[in-house]
Amino acid sequence: MANLIKQPRFWLLLWGGFGAAFLLYVIVTASVSPRTSAGPSALDHDKALLTGEMADFVYTFPPRGASSVGFDHEGDMVSLADFRGKAVLLNFWATTCAPCLVELPSLDALEGDLGGRRFEVVAVAADPRGPETAREFLDRLDIKNLKLYADPDLRFAFSVGGADVLPTSILYDAKGEEIGRIVGEADWASEEARRLILSALP
Repeated sequence: MANLIKQPRFWLLLWGGFGAAFLLYVIVTASVSPRTSAGPSALDHDKALLTGEMADFVYTFPPRGASSVGFDHEGDMVSLADFRGKAVLLNFWATTCAPCLVELPSLDALEGDLGGRRFEVVAVAADPRGPETAREFLDRLDIKNLKLYADPDLRFAFSVGGADVLPTSILYDAKGEEIGRIVGEADWASEEARRLILSALP
């Protein structure tokens, strides 16, 4: 035995065995360890919610923080940070976008139904024609619940990737992280939309 201990091969095998055991321990521990308090990942999102009007909604992974670029609200600059603490459905629309104008009444209905301390629809007119023209269209559509937000130079829309196709709607949680988005028109007054929004409320 003493002669064996003096052999370099013995020590090589011994330390190799320890190394393999440690590696196995790390792999097993990582696979069964509980999640940290960093919050749920996109893998936790309920795919069963993506049906009907929300079938084209795509969860964001990895999570993406909200843009700090500002946009206009009645002459004042605001940003998504001003909505922290509530879930937000950010919608980009324009007066020249026919699907946007069809969609706006359903967004208005959603805000009327769920809007308040825990949730708000933030419909931003990504329209070079300016907020005055956007207001005319909101009045023409008899929009009662949505506030007028505007991004006439499209800086904000470009910062979140919402300027390429209109309408685009992006859902944020109360921490300001993007949950997911849908590109194109949807009926936000539908039961599928309501269930999705309720799943995001703090």
